[in-house]
Amino acid sequence: MDLSAPLRSIAPGLDSAVLEVLARTESSLSSTQIARLSARGTRAGQLPVLTRLVEHGLVAAERSNTGFLYRLNRQHVLAPAVLAVTAARLDIVGRVTTGIQELEPLPVHASFFGSFARGEADEHSDLDLLLVTDNRADPHAAVWTDGLLHLSDQVLAWTGNRLETLTFTRSRLVELVAQGEPIVQSWLADSVTIHGPTVAALLRPTRRKPVRA
Repeated sequence: MDLSAPLRSIAPGLDSAVLEVLARTESSLSSTQIARLSARGTRAGQLPVLTRLVEHGLVAAERSNTGFLYRLNRQHVLAPAVLAVTAARLDIVGRVTTGIQELEPLPVHASFFGSFARGEADEHSDLDLLLVTDNRADPHAAVWTDGLLHLSDQVLAWTGNRLETLTFTRSRLVELVAQGEPIVQSWLADSVTIHGPTVAALLRPTRRKPVRA
């Protein structure tokens, strides 16, 4: 699916571009505002779409001094479907978070990074997931790899996109930072933490409590 514009997966034309904008607000917008806020299309190209959606009742049009103002008709029987599809990203994050809770052992950190984290992923993109385990965990153990395989299969079924995971122990993560691995900056800059502390918090040195004499 198109991970940054899920509605486009079922409405590939300008309909999805218009509905994505209207689904994000309960305010009425002019056609110029809709075109400015949408990711695709021009005002001229979107006007016939708006006219058709008004005819179907999914979009309401109110006359103003400068033309028409449009809003999603949230009482329409199809409106919940539109809102659900536009919120698919949150649903994906919630499902993956739940899947992480079922991994053995439970990781100390999980975050999305890459194009999905930046909101730039499309139907050809993978979902990149960073997992950090306790130092005592074995990332090569069958119970861990089997759990990741199951989660990957679920993500593929949910979205049609592949889940790519990177697993490091906490000490190995520190080593990657010390080695100056470029990907670390990506994790620090735009990762979206969905379980445990942030990457930056994991890398902070642990303060030892003073020993009393």
